[in-house]
Amino acid sequence: MQVTEIIVNAGRTFNHPYEDYSNLRPSVTLKATLTDSEDPDKAVKQLQAKAESLIEDHKRNMLQSLEELYHLERAQQEMISLETQLKSAQERIQELRKKNPHLQIEDRNG
Repeated sequence: MQVTEIIVNAGRTFNHPYEDYSNLRPSVTLKATLTDSEDPDKAVKQLQAKAESLIEDHKRNMLQSLEELYHLERAQQEMISLETQLKSAQERIQELRKKNPHLQIEDRNG
Protein backbone atom coordinates (compact mmCIF):
# COMPACT_ATOMS: atom_id res chain seq x y z
CA MET A 1 0.00 0.00 0.00
CA GLN A 2 1.30 3.41 -0.92
CA VAL A 3 0.18 6.44 1.13
CA THR A 4 -0.30 9.47 -1.10
CA GLU A 5 -2.31 11.79 1.12
CA ILE A 6 -2.39 12.63 4.83
CA ILE A 7 -5.11 14.40 6.79
CA VAL A 8 -4.54 15.28 10.44
CA ASN A 9 -6.75 17.00 12.97
CA ALA A 10 -5.93 18.82 16.18
CA GLY A 11 -8.31 20.38 18.62
CA ARG A 12 -8.61 21.58 22.18
CA THR A 13 -11.48 22.07 24.55
CA PHE A 14 -10.95 24.42 27.46
CA ASN A 15 -13.09 26.46 29.82
CA HIS A 16 -13.89 30.05 29.01
CA PRO A 17 -11.93 32.04 31.59
CA TYR A 18 -14.71 34.56 32.34
CA GLU A 19 -17.99 32.80 31.60
CA ASP A 20 -19.57 29.99 33.58
CA TYR A 21 -20.64 26.87 31.70
CA SER A 22 -18.89 27.97 28.53
CA ASN A 23 -16.18 26.08 26.65
CA LEU A 24 -14.01 27.03 23.72
CA ARG A 25 -13.15 24.44 21.08
CA PRO A 26 -10.63 25.57 18.51
CA SER A 27 -9.66 22.96 15.93
CA VAL A 28 -7.73 22.65 12.71
CA THR A 29 -7.49 20.11 9.90
CA LEU A 30 -4.42 19.93 7.70
CA LYS A 31 -4.06 17.94 4.52
CA ALA A 32 -0.87 17.06 2.65
CA THR A 33 -0.22 15.25 -0.59
CA LEU A 34 2.94 13.13 -0.54
CA THR A 35 5.44 12.62 -3.27
CA ASP A 36 6.80 9.14 -3.96
CA SER A 37 10.03 9.92 -2.12
CA GLU A 38 8.45 11.17 1.13
CA ASP A 39 8.26 8.98 4.22
CA PRO A 40 4.58 8.83 5.26
CA ASP A 41 5.35 8.24 8.96
CA LYS A 42 7.68 11.22 9.09
CA ALA A 43 5.19 13.35 7.16
CA VAL A 44 2.36 12.44 9.55
CA LYS A 45 4.47 13.42 12.57
CA GLN A 46 5.48 16.74 11.00
CA LEU A 47 1.94 17.57 9.92
CA GLN A 48 0.50 16.62 13.31
CA ALA A 49 3.15 18.72 15.09
CA LYS A 50 2.24 21.67 12.86
CA ALA A 51 -1.48 21.23 13.60
CA GLU A 52 -0.83 21.01 17.36
CA SER A 53 1.37 24.10 17.24
CA LEU A 54 -1.29 26.05 15.35
CA ILE A 55 -3.95 25.11 17.90
CA GLU A 56 -1.75 26.04 20.86
CA ASP A 57 -0.93 29.41 19.29
CA HIS A 58 -4.59 30.01 18.55
CA LYS A 59 -5.59 29.06 22.11
CA ARG A 60 -2.97 31.40 23.56
CA ASN A 61 -4.14 34.26 21.31
CA MET A 62 -7.78 33.60 22.18
CA LEU A 63 -7.06 33.70 25.90
CA GLN A 64 -5.07 36.91 25.56
CA SER A 65 -7.84 38.56 23.53
CA LEU A 66 -10.49 37.42 26.00
CA GLU A 67 -8.47 38.83 28.89
CA GLU A 68 -8.06 42.18 27.15
CA LEU A 69 -11.76 42.30 26.31
CA TYR A 70 -12.71 41.38 29.88
CA HIS A 71 -10.59 44.17 31.36
CA LEU A 72 -11.91 46.66 28.81
CA GLU A 73 -15.52 45.74 29.64
CA ARG A 74 -14.80 46.05 33.38
CA ALA A 75 -13.29 49.50 32.88
CA GLN A 76 -16.29 50.55 30.77
CA GLN A 77 -18.71 49.34 33.46
CA GLU A 78 -16.77 51.24 36.11
CA MET A 79 -16.82 54.41 33.99
CA ILE A 80 -20.59 54.14 33.54
CA SER A 81 -21.03 53.66 37.28
CA LEU A 82 -18.79 56.62 38.10
CA GLU A 83 -20.59 58.84 35.57
CA THR A 84 -23.93 57.90 37.14
CA GLN A 85 -22.60 58.64 40.64
CA LEU A 86 -21.16 61.97 39.45
CA LYS A 87 -24.45 62.99 37.83
CA SER A 88 -26.33 62.10 41.02
CA ALA A 89 -23.84 64.05 43.14
CA GLN A 90 -24.11 67.09 40.86
CA GLU A 91 -27.91 66.96 41.01
CA ARG A 92 -27.77 66.73 44.80
CA ILE A 93 -25.42 69.73 44.97
CA GLN A 94 -27.87 71.75 42.87
CA GLU A 95 -30.75 70.77 45.18
CA LEU A 96 -28.75 71.81 48.25
CA ARG A 97 -27.82 75.14 46.66
CA LYS A 98 -31.45 75.87 45.81
CA LYS A 99 -32.63 75.06 49.33
CA ASN A 100 -29.67 76.75 51.03
CA PRO A 101 -28.49 79.67 48.87
CA HIS A 102 -26.26 80.95 51.65
CA LEU A 103 -24.06 77.83 51.56
CA GLN A 104 -20.63 78.40 50.05
CA ILE A 105 -18.16 75.79 48.90
CA GLU A 106 -14.70 76.53 50.21
CA ASP A 107 -11.69 76.05 48.00
CA ARG A 108 -9.79 73.29 49.80
CA ASN A 109 -6.97 73.05 47.27
CA GLY A 110 -4.91 75.86 48.50
